[in-house]
Amino acid sequence: AADEEGEKAPIAVLGASGRTGSLCVEACCKRGIPVRALTRTSCDVRDPAALYESIQGCQSVIYAASASKKGGNAKEIDNNGVVLAGEACLKAHVSRYVVLSSTAVTRPKSLGYIFTNVSVGGIMDEKRKGEERLSSIFNSQAGSSPLSSSYTILRPGGLEEPKKNEILGPSALEISQGDVLAGIVSRADLAEVTVELALSNVANLRNTALELYYTDSVQPCEGRFKPLLSNGAIPRLHGDTYEELFRDIQPNIDFYKS
Repeated sequence: AADEEGEKAPIAVLGASGRTGSLCVEACCKRGIPVRALTRTSCDVRDPAALYESIQGCQSVIYAASASKKGGNAKEIDNNGVVLAGEACLKAHVSRYVVLSSTAVTRPKSLGYIFTNVSVGGIMDEKRKGEERLSSIFNSQAGSSPLSSSYTILRPGGLEEPKKNEILGPSALEISQGDVLAGIVSRADLAEVTVELALSNVANLRNTALELYYTDSVQPCEGRFKPLLSNGAIPRLHGDTYEELFRDIQPNIDFYKS
């Protein structure tokens, strides 16, 4: 960790050896933010004591860990690990906790949910359970002042395409809320947005969930949501800077109930 050297508190990245986690580490470094790159060997997300010890003194925690053959199943990592890390954030008074999830995680009838869930051992089921449990423990914490811990669940679109991990930047991106729209996004752009969310503690980002994808790739998670592409019921957010992109995000959003 590099936190002892400078004045800035570090950002901890859980799952730092993964494809997205490693890019989050790079995004921190290029911003001059000290980073604790936590891998399964340095911090097992199934171990509450290890989590607490590893994130003490951090300004933010990014949860980029996920189930793998080497590091645990979906229930252990995408559900229990998310919750244990959230509890550690509350205990250690970490300001921001950003969790990487997936679009369509609240839509079990969607093709995206069904395909991913079957492909990776019930991972969507466990991601959703983890989201719900995380929301419950944060919403039950005493107080809601700007100094209290808060979370943001970031649900990216498909990460298999584009194959090139390019950073197109905020002007190419779209954010929506309600888990009705999806698309594709590069891991590189996902990492940039993740770190920007971890660095921001503005009120509208507190205890909420949002979806991220490229504007030109947007599509409904399910056919019944196609009208939401154009009827204005779900705001589609854009901006030339991250501040503009985040400006109209709403707090305390989970999913759209039609």
